[in-house]
Amino acid sequence: MNYIKWLHIEGFKKFISLDVEFNKHMNILVGENEAGKSTILDAIKTVLNQQYRNADKSILRDLFNTQMVAAFKAEPSVRTLPRIYIEVELALDPQQKNASYFYGEVYGQKKQQVEKFGIRFECKYDEELGTGMEQSIQEGKIPYEYYTLTWTTFANRPYQMIKRPLNFLAIDTTSSASAPSFNYFNRTLFTSRYDDATKAKAKNEFRDKLIEAFDNLGLPALSENQKFGVDSKKVVLETVLSIYEDSIALENRGSGMESLIKTQIALDRANGLDVILMEEPENHLSFSTLRTMLQQISDQQENSQIIVATHNNMITSRLNLKNVLWITEDGVKSLNGVRSDVAEFFVRADDNAFLQLLLSKKVILVEGATEFLLLPLFYKQITDHTIEEDGISVISCNGISYKRYLEIAKATNKRIAVVTDNDEKSDRIAEAASFNQANDLQHIFMGATVDEWTWESCIYKENKDTLDGMIDVQAGAAYKFHDKDYGAVLGKMLNNKVDIAYKMLTSGKTFTIPQYIKDAIGWLRG
Repeated sequence: MNYIKWLHIEGFKKFISLDVEFNKHMNILVGENEAGKSTILDAIKTVLNQQYRNADKSILRDLFNTQMVAAFKAEPSVRTLPRIYIEVELALDPQQKNASYFYGEVYGQKKQQVEKFGIRFECKYDEELGTGMEQSIQEGKIPYEYYTLTWTTFANRPYQMIKRPLNFLAIDTTSSASAPSFNYFNRTLFTSRYDDATKAKAKNEFRDKLIEAFDNLGLPALSENQKFGVDSKKVVLETVLSIYEDSIALENRGSGMESLIKTQIALDRANGLDVILMEEPENHLSFSTLRTMLQQISDQQENSQIIVATHNNMITSRLNLKNVLWITEDGVKSLNGVRSDVAEFFVRADDNAFLQLLLSKKVILVEGATEFLLLPLFYKQITDHTIEEDGISVISCNGISYKRYLEIAKATNKRIAVVTDNDEKSDRIAEAASFNQANDLQHIFMGATVDEWTWESCIYKENKDTLDGMIDVQAGAAYKFHDKDYGAVLGKMLNNKVDIAYKMLTSGKTFTIPQYIKDAIGWLRG
């Protein structure tokens, strides 16, 4: 199987320097907005598809890393001019045609004398071409027109698209310019599906028949020696191709169906695609259609290498957390170390907040909706800040054991506070104390005694007079909870948790906050 093993980026858009090691089959790129997911995909396309080869040099303004540009402006010289360097290391079958063309000891800027398959792209100022530009450069002007863009294999030979090392397709649902997107998709699929002889025959016959069809129109001549004809250079078969399903062109099926059908076609092994890039495949898809797409990807992922950039929680979970490549300020981190049973659990649990946990700076995990509603209020009361201002997320586990989330958290080095109940079990209090001693970044907080057994009991204990005046109960009514009498007001709180929490939230009152909640907030901010 042919696939991308490694990507090295220098000076390209978001990144001064970045290395990404890819999984053989499934790769899920996640990160905050502007983290660089699209930049990684763009870097791969720049190398393999020679993107920007024929673009105007003004495009370099958007491609150069802004920090490298700022460094040049601070100290302008030929030496400090911004540049771009991208390497893609490949895994290729040594026996395949042209494989040796990409194999060699030269490995770019790293100068690793290890034989590998790969291609490198370099965009740099050409000093010979730019002779006489020194004064302008010293004035802080970047001579974009004097830059050269080169693509070279690791064998130090020019890379040309006609000798593609692998069949590669990018599916981008983020662009509103659907026509270029379709043209690229159709052209790439045509190129990968048929051998050179079949393509050449089809293109020649198309051109001949087009000229013949035009001649048969019988248009009158313009003059004795002038007439209209077909400029065969303008009519290339690949530019007019479209894919039809049930007599309807793919581009006329609607955005959601377009994404689904493109994915189905790309995953069909008969089309011979080695690597498939997918940028935000969740765009325009309903919940049910997205589930269909994810099932198809899961079933076929062994046939190709798939690299997906996404913001969608279901995608990251369904395609297995172990395949996640998390883009952080410190580089790209793989979650391959997550335990298999934990990853499998999240594959099956659609209603989870895995991605929110991963992308938050700090997290408070709570058991349900009651705590989710009131913790932001308590946080503001204690700190005079909102949780948003301090970059903290409150995540309700919604029936999922918080221990599942803590297993993921171990791979992230995030500070996470768990606010939970001891359920009148002293062993749970002891387990939490033991866990906190053993873990610096994740702590569990609950009532200190079995009398403080749940969220509601702790809040009622600290705010009895206030809550007795707020909560209406019927005289003589039994408000038992699990067949136990805790008193009318607390009983009603336990049986109507969300309603009472909302009433507290909108009451405008100030509440006394239980100590373990204060401790959780204080520790998280510490």
